[in-house]
Amino acid sequence: MISAATAALGYKEGRNNDTTYGRWYGLNYNPWCDMAVSKWAEESGNAAAVGKFAYCPSHVNWFKARGQWIGWNSAARRGDIVFFSWDGGPVADHVGIVTEDSAPGSAVRTIEGNTSSGAAGSQDNGDGVYRRSRARSVILGFGRPAYDQPRGYAPFPGADWFKLSPRSPLITAMGRRLVAVGCSAYSEGPGPQWTDADRNSYAKWQRAQGFTGADADGWPGRKTWDALKVPAV
Repeated sequence: MISAATAALGYKEGRNNDTTYGRWYGLNYNPWCDMAVSKWAEESGNAAAVGKFAYCPSHVNWFKARGQWIGWNSAARRGDIVFFSWDGGPVADHVGIVTEDSAPGSAVRTIEGNTSSGAAGSQDNGDGVYRRSRARSVILGFGRPAYDQPRGYAPFPGADWFKLSPRSPLITAMGRRLVAVGCSAYSEGPGPQWTDADRNSYAKWQRAQGFTGADADGWPGRKTWDALKVPAV
């Protein structure tokens, strides 16, 4: 989904909202932010999870009806569909996709269609597809699609989970994978309790993936977790 959105960066509309998104949806010459999100979903095989919409309030209601609506100040996840209300009211004005995890209260990084590259242009009827960073004050909430997980692999439990020093069979499974890929810092184990040995092993894995500095601090992130392919437990 994010790859499809990233591939569209730099796209610009024609006259009077003439776009590939409007032609695809069958509603050309209209504001197209939600049509862009819907098309990215179809292109990436996620249409069933994301839906197909041109009108943001209807899309919000669809997520709410499925129990997949997340409040505006909740932790945002990469892949969430973010809806905006510029005046703080209850009606969505605009939509995009979240490209990075974000803690509650933190700015949200997105890719959006039918917006402007900066504050000078229209935010919900702009000229193209751009990366943006949005304050929580303009966010209405998030739709959280039930994206398919790769079969047999454990989904990323979130970076904060590891910082709670969890005890779980998932930690054992992760440690065994780190040993298998040659990134062990264990003197014994691995076992179910998260320890410094797990963190040091994971830092080796991050470095093996090309990360350095603060990006190789041993705290798991989604990209390296997905690449490690930890078996589901």
